[in-house]
Amino acid sequence: MKKISYLILKDKVFFIAVILAVVTMFIVPPSKEYLSYMNYKVLVIMLTIMLAVSGIYESHFFYYVATKLVMHLKSIRYIALSIVLTTFFLSMFLTNDAVLLTLIPFSIFILKSVKMEKHIISIIALQTIAANLGSALTPMGDPQNIYLYAYYQLPFSMFLKITLPVTLTGGILIVLATLCLTPRKNVELNVTTPKIDFKKLGLYSLILLNALLSILRVIPLLYTFLITIILGLLFARHLFKRVDWYLLLTFVSFFIITGNLSQIEVIGSFLSRFLDGEIKVFFTGLVTSQFISNVPAAVLLSTFTDNIFARNLLQGVNVGSMGTLIASLASLISFKYILRDFPKLTKKYIGLYSLLSIVFMIIITLVLIFIF
Repeated sequence: MKKISYLILKDKVFFIAVILAVVTMFIVPPSKEYLSYMNYKVLVIMLTIMLAVSGIYESHFFYYVATKLVMHLKSIRYIALSIVLTTFFLSMFLTNDAVLLTLIPFSIFILKSVKMEKHIISIIALQTIAANLGSALTPMGDPQNIYLYAYYQLPFSMFLKITLPVTLTGGILIVLATLCLTPRKNVELNVTTPKIDFKKLGLYSLILLNALLSILRVIPLLYTFLITIILGLLFARHLFKRVDWYLLLTFVSFFIITGNLSQIEVIGSFLSRFLDGEIKVFFTGLVTSQFISNVPAAVLLSTFTDNIFARNLLQGVNVGSMGTLIASLASLISFKYILRDFPKLTKKYIGLYSLLSIVFMIIITLVLIFIF
């Protein structure tokens, strides 16, 4: 029972998704049609990216980049700006959760080494928002983008046109907020640059390139899957333990839930009321993300949304990554570090993160409505 309780607390979203999937199975009995619910491209690409990013993490590449950028800086303001922007740009290519898992501990280490822990709340809050907005740009940036890109069969160039206004506006706001919330105070920073394991970096970059080529529809999905499995089994078996299998199974559960709900006419007619216009789709995606997180919101709402509103749903769930702590699964990663290392600052962190998120959401939403 203790192990079960631990697993439930560790990944609540997974267990809730499984329970809901089982409930819908009583309404729509399992059949061969369940196989058509699955978006296999999403599952394969996510597996490939998670395997590749875990390996790149082992090569010390992330720490090398972050250290190189901050080691010659003297002002806490520009150290913070460097860390936040590194988070922002890396999240575009290596998924927001992986980048936060690497750079949040790096930020804590840097700020403790210069005795500036009092600024940890603002910097981690900004890093979290930066990760969510940076990752919004590309299909590989976060799970909901991978899913929506595959679901709507969007051309890569069109995807970037849709998400660029969100990320561009967010990037400007991140720079301004970081400059406003951090002091110019000079500090003495003493860090050493880690050595990169280029063999590991080369191998895992190849696996990541494999995912990218599949995302760009250059190579068939089956080839991507085979390359990932073969390279993984030959050179990186231990990394399969680091794959977030709970997240993959959560997606399987989402696919079952949404597939079954789409068979229920009452549910479809109810949701269609909120998904019959550009503004409605955008705000439904944004608001729904605040309560169930943007990944399940994307999977659920896409089932009942026409392709002509793909742009609005994609923008809605990405802007909706901010707001509540559960709006984005990546945001919970940052919060766990605050709980563990700075428990007394928990309330302040929630307050500041929520305030910044709301301000960012309002400004980005207004920009999307009146400019783009």
